[in-house]
Amino acid sequence: MNYTELDETAQIAEVSKLVPDLLAQYGIKADEVTNANHGFNSTFKIVSGEEAYALRINLGSSKSANEILAEMQWLEALDGEVSAPKPLRTTSGELYTSAFFPLLNDSFNAVMFEWIPGEEVGDEPTNEQLFAIGQAMAKLQVFAKTLTFRSPASLPNINNSLLQAKDLLRPNQPKEIDDELYGLLMKGLAISDAVHERLSLSTALLPIHADLHAGNIIQGSEGISVIDFDDAGMGLPIQDLSINALYLRENKEREKYVAEGYSSFAELPKVSAEDFEVLVMARALCLTNSILEMKAAEIIKFLPTYMKRTKRRFQNFFDTGEFILVKTE
Repeated sequence: MNYTELDETAQIAEVSKLVPDLLAQYGIKADEVTNANHGFNSTFKIVSGEEAYALRINLGSSKSANEILAEMQWLEALDGEVSAPKPLRTTSGELYTSAFFPLLNDSFNAVMFEWIPGEEVGDEPTNEQLFAIGQAMAKLQVFAKTLTFRSPASLPNINNSLLQAKDLLRPNQPKEIDDELYGLLMKGLAISDAVHERLSLSTALLPIHADLHAGNIIQGSEGISVIDFDDAGMGLPIQDLSINALYLRENKEREKYVAEGYSSFAELPKVSAEDFEVLVMARALCLTNSILEMKAAEIIKFLPTYMKRTKRRFQNFFDTGEFILVKTE
């Protein structure tokens, strides 16, 4: 049986077989297990008595064990400074564990958190939520400036076009990408690499979330919580803002609310408008690279449409100098 040929329901059923043994390592017996998200990774909501937890199995992440350890140490250290997932430790005191998945013939790391009640903000954040996202982003960065990791934990340097992902675009053209799109991506990578390199000469790197958009925000009764630190790394502060901006590019004007929230707590990173557009474009490069190795059934089905839209967006960028989420049916 080939995992990538299964539909989403069958994939989740297979991954869920890993859950009991993983929970045993945390001393948790589940009364209810439901899949909360199946995409890049697979996350399950675990209900045990009156408590609820999130179990994330890193099926798609290329992070090393030491990088996961750093992510979890950051979340432990936050301790309410910004509302974020609170890690659980295994019965032996570890911040992560792992399981062998026969269908992919590999072992995958897994982490557990206390469940954060509320609703994912998703694609339609309010202006108030965007302000709160910007403020949380600034608070995370200010906190991160004094953050230290206990050995052997470390975060990768992600002050580059593709963050921590393996480069699947170079040197060989992937079969999923046609000649025209590949030419656009190579042109974009050359420009993006140069901007990241130049900005890194004058800016100190610090731990950044690197995926801080409304899809990774939970709105609760007492405010927002930031989730999914899986992409965290040592990056440029402006990258958090440019990554967030891509998801608002159906209405670029809404970015001002994020900027206002950020500047309410810390000074905005300085960057030219031209460089910022390149950094927004870089996020699209990163997503295009990452989608090539995703194994979730729904993502595989969506791939042709995704590449068609990506081509139109890069064409528009090189025509106008702005990266907008134009769509092609």
